[in-house]
Order: sequence, then C-alpha cells, then structure tokens
Amino acid sequence: MPAERCLSVIMPCYNEQATIADSLQLVLDSPWTGEVIVVDDGSTDTSAKIVESNDDPRVRLLRQPVNQGKGAALRRGFAAATQPYVVVQDADLEYDPRDFSVLMPPLLEGRADVVFGSRFHNSQPHRVLYYWHSVGNRVLTTLSNMTTNLNLTDMETCYKVFRREVIQSIDIEEDRFGFEPEITARLSAGGWRVYEVGITYQGRTYAEGKKIGWRDGVRALYCIVRYSKPLVKRMDVHRDRPAHFAEADAELVATLDNLNDATNYADWVIDQMRPYLHGDICEVGAGHGTLTPKLAETGHVIACDPSGRCVDLLHTRFASDDNVEVVHGDFEVAAEGRLFDTIVVINVLEHIEDDAAALATFRDHLRPGGHLLVYAPAFEGLYSDFDQKIGHYRRYHRGPMIGAMLRAGLEVVDANYVNAPGALAWWLMAKKLRLQPTAPWSVRLYDRVFVPMVRRIESGRKIPLGQSILCVARRPLEPADA
Repeated sequence: MPAERCLSVIMPCYNEQATIADSLQLVLDSPWTGEVIVVDDGSTDTSAKIVESNDDPRVRLLRQPVNQGKGAALRRGFAAATQPYVVVQDADLEYDPRDFSVLMPPLLEGRADVVFGSRFHNSQPHRVLYYWHSVGNRVLTTLSNMTTNLNLTDMETCYKVFRREVIQSIDIEEDRFGFEPEITARLSAGGWRVYEVGITYQGRTYAEGKKIGWRDGVRALYCIVRYSKPLVKRMDVHRDRPAHFAEADAELVATLDNLNDATNYADWVIDQMRPYLHGDICEVGAGHGTLTPKLAETGHVIACDPSGRCVDLLHTRFASDDNVEVVHGDFEVAAEGRLFDTIVVINVLEHIEDDAAALATFRDHLRPGGHLLVYAPAFEGLYSDFDQKIGHYRRYHRGPMIGAMLRAGLEVVDANYVNAPGALAWWLMAKKLRLQPTAPWSVRLYDRVFVPMVRRIESGRKIPLGQSILCVARRPLEPADA
C-alpha cells in the first residue's frame, strides 16, 4: 500500500527539551506525515525554541498560555488539524512513528474510523519496565471495556489514529491524562468503528522524564465511570434542554435574594479580580447590585441587566452614586458605541446559550490591553437539577474555558478553580440530596463560617477543582501599542 502524506500528527509537549528534536525528526521522516502540530503546553524549558528552529514547512507550533495538561493540548491540536487523518504522537520517544504504516491500513481500506495501537496486542518489541504499571494499564482497560462494551487490550495507549471528521466532531472535556478513557467512551457511545493493531514500545523511566503517576490512575478510574455510555448521553441532554425561561427567572430571583447578604463571599470574589479592575468597567448581569459598590471603588461602572425588576432595584440603590450608571438591557445595549477597560461577567456566561458569540462580543468592546473577567460555575459533573432550574446551559472546565477565550481572540492571563469545599457541598446538596444549595440558611452558614477559612487556605494556591472558575483574559495590544 503506497504511503501518502495524509496524517496530521498532534504532538503535545511539556518540558521535553531532551527529546523533542529527535521525536520531531522521526515524525517528519515518516512518508505518512502531512503536517506536525506541536502544542507547547506552557513549557518552562527550551522545548518551544527547539521546535521553532525546525524549518520544515510542515511543522506548526501552537502555544498554550499556561500549562493545562495533555488533554487540553490535544483538544487544541485536533481543532487545528487539516489532513484527512489525525494521530496522537508523544514527544518523548516512547512510540515509534515507523508504526504509522501498521496503524493506517484499516483506515485507508475503509474498515475503521479509529485505530488504536496496542502495546499488548502481540509480541512486537517493547522495553521491559514497571510491572505494576502494566498491571494498572490492564485493570483500567478491563474496567473501560466493561463500561464501553469494547474488547480493547490497551485503552491507555498514546497511539490513536482518527478520521479527521470523527475527532473534530467530539467535544473533549478532560485536560490531563483522563483524555484516554474519555475519548474511548465517546467513541463507543458514538458507534464509531474501532480497530486495534500491535505496535512497538520503548517506555521511559521517571528519571528519564515520565510524567504520568498514581493520581492520573485515580482520575482514569473516575473518568471510566463518568464517561460510560449512560452518563455521556445524560450530560449531552443537559446541554440540549435549558429550563423554561419563566421558571428559571423565578428561581433566579429567589437565588439572588438569598445571596444578597453573602458579603464575605462577595468580598472574596472581588478581591480576586481587583488587580484587573480600573477605568471604565462594565458589569454584565448586575442583578441586585450586590457586587456593584465594590466594583465602583475601582472605577466608573456601567451596570447592565435585562431584567426590569433588577434595573428598578439598581436605579433605587444607586440613584445618588455618580460612579454607577444603570442600563436596562443586555451587554450589547450597554456597549453600543463604547469601549471598556474591564468587563466583569460574574455567574452570567453559563446562562448564555451561545457563549462563544458572547465572548467575541466582549472582546470587540474591550480597549486594547483591557481585561475580561469571567467567574462561572465549574465542572460539568456538578451539573444538577438546580442548575437547570436557574437556567444554566453548562458548567465549565478550565481547559475548555481557556480554549473558548483563545478562539474569541483573547489572551489568557490566568484561569483557576475557586472554592474546593463549595464543590463538595454542591455535589452533596444539589446532586445527591437534591436540596436547594442557595437556601438562606446554607448561604448564611457558608458565608459566615466557611468562606473566611477557605479563603485563607486557597490564597495563592492552584487547586485542582472548585465550585467555580475564575478566568482572566486580555484583549491583545494593537501592533502600534505593543
């Protein structure tokens, strides 16, 4: 079978300066390679410079603004792929691009939509290393097979080759190594034809730079359960069935009333944003104006809201405050003919069906160098009946949030989860007990007792999960300003 340059090779890279040049050259030497998309995942070594020094026109370098994980890097690389077939290639020399000739035939012959390269499928050469890693891989593969009804021998393999239209039709949520069980579950749920072939493997030790650890194994177990067929279908339903607007508005009003006295929480949110608040500030979805006075301490605030009830409250509350201008309408009404230094979107983006279009609109109304501050509910796994009742279309993971900002033409300054105990409380109350998590008693208890403690604990730390996510993005400077 003749080799063709029909492969987009997606190579996630994080601090691989010792191997990236050799890995890149091996891929370029393959007659199957049409393009190589290296996604530098916030490397702190010279990996990106090494890639830039390669003058082969097939090489493209995409930079992640901060380290997000393998899944996030692949998500960005998949979106940029242009060749008919797409393969994942690590930058660490564990997998040999000469195996492309083994992986491609089932796809080219029209028998498969996806091909997995298995390290355990046959007696191909492989380096002898960690016994318990191999046991762990087989256990995870078996558990995955039990939920997907596939009979794979190596679910955790790096080598997965897709028809481009298949992988670009799948929304990847996992940011790290949870990508492997997630994509396997989504391929099974989508009914795609999966083949498996044996490949060679030369694993490396931790001393040589291996990064996957036991925590990733625990996450893989979680992902196997979370992305099993029934759960995948249930999560997709959430996105397609927002609450009835009248019901959502009534629930939202009650929620805003209950949050009026959460002063410690409001201070915590604004203090995280304070370094970026200045000049002309637009507060999108100001609600009852709980946060507006704190924003007005840092600049002139245009507080907009589409609810007539909320606008009446805002007019009454800020009638004598020259630093607050109230606008009845959505952001486009407030922004007509204006540019802002800062746009603040607190617990609003999740209510907007087309959030991508909203982010692009926010960008267009920022001055060059101005900041967009988005605070939103985190983790799709926490999506509950209460989320639906108050009109949430979604909850956000860090990687997809950063990706959405980048696609909107914004630079990501920072993106972090906030309030880890709040995530546990939401899971227990909203998901398991089906209680209202914003009931007056629970809001008072959490605001008075827990928020001061959690704020001290999380201050200056990167946490792996939270009830919310805070993303800070910036409109790039124009060339003259830069």
